[in-house]
Amino acid sequence: MGDRQRGADASPGSHSRRDFLILTLIEAEFLASRQRSNAAPATPRKGKIDVHHHVGPPPGEGRGGGPVEWSPEIAIEDMDRNGVATGIGFPGPMPVSTDLERGRKRARLYNDYGTQIGRDHPGRFGLFAALPMHDVEGSLKEIEYALDILNADGFGISTSYGESWLGDPKLRPIFEELNRRKAVVFVHPNDAPCCTPATLSYETQPISGAWIEWPMNTARTILSLMVNGNLRQFPDVRFIFCHAGGVMPLLISRIAGFTDWPAVGSERLNKMFPNGIEAEFRTLYFEGAQGYAPENMQALTKLVPASHILFGTDYNRFPISHSEKLFDNLKLAPNVKRGIERDNALALLPRWRG
Repeated sequence: MGDRQRGADASPGSHSRRDFLILTLIEAEFLASRQRSNAAPATPRKGKIDVHHHVGPPPGEGRGGGPVEWSPEIAIEDMDRNGVATGIGFPGPMPVSTDLERGRKRARLYNDYGTQIGRDHPGRFGLFAALPMHDVEGSLKEIEYALDILNADGFGISTSYGESWLGDPKLRPIFEELNRRKAVVFVHPNDAPCCTPATLSYETQPISGAWIEWPMNTARTILSLMVNGNLRQFPDVRFIFCHAGGVMPLLISRIAGFTDWPAVGSERLNKMFPNGIEAEFRTLYFEGAQGYAPENMQALTKLVPASHILFGTDYNRFPISHSEKLFDNLKLAPNVKRGIERDNALALLPRWRG
């Protein structure tokens, strides 16, 4: 959750020299670090793996959405207090830019920055790399760089980009490559043009999109991926959705029940979801930040296997203790709890296995 994510970049050339200098310094330090290290993963630590951990943003890219400026030292203190061994860093989201070259440089800046944090603090931080999703060619190049050079754990993207949800055909080449790479893709909700203070009269401070629009936007983008065939055509992309799937777990049975609605009917529904909407939803992964209330987890566990649920905290938008307390209050079998805390993430993120 957290503060409103930034929209289109109104002045794509205004900071190009500053961005170039910052990028040059970070890349120089990163390359020097690679010479000091053979890029092998650090020895994994024991403890929880947090797959929803906001890092940064990089120097010169603003303050970020947390109550205080993010730093690895403060983050590690909070992690240690709450038994979190590793946070998979999400340095995004990438704001949409009309300047494609600047968008590519910014993605590289974010990803080199996130990787350097992991190198400076071995075993503590992974990386869901940023992609300039509005730029297909730039995204394909960054996928190659992030996986082959940075050894990223996967990619962190938003639920929508402008008017495009993730199932939009324009984004198909990106998902084709992510599928070929068998990539993990962490999806974080953001504001969408449909539902902002400009269109919603009730959305005034302190109410923001994070209250109810982001859970809805998670559902919107999941449905977009389903009805455009992405989940069936790209089965090797392992999607992780935030906040226990938003409101989508509550909508699955509603949509499945449209077989008895004359406006839809079973024949049309079967064409949209050949394997059944429940089966498609079951293939997805979810982290639980802001969704650890028993009623939320009960809804989710009735629809997906426990092995597809991961531990997440939404740090530093929330203190880690917020999620830790709610998670500890759940009545879970020991093996299920151990899986959510760590083992399920290890199945997706092989470099953290002992």
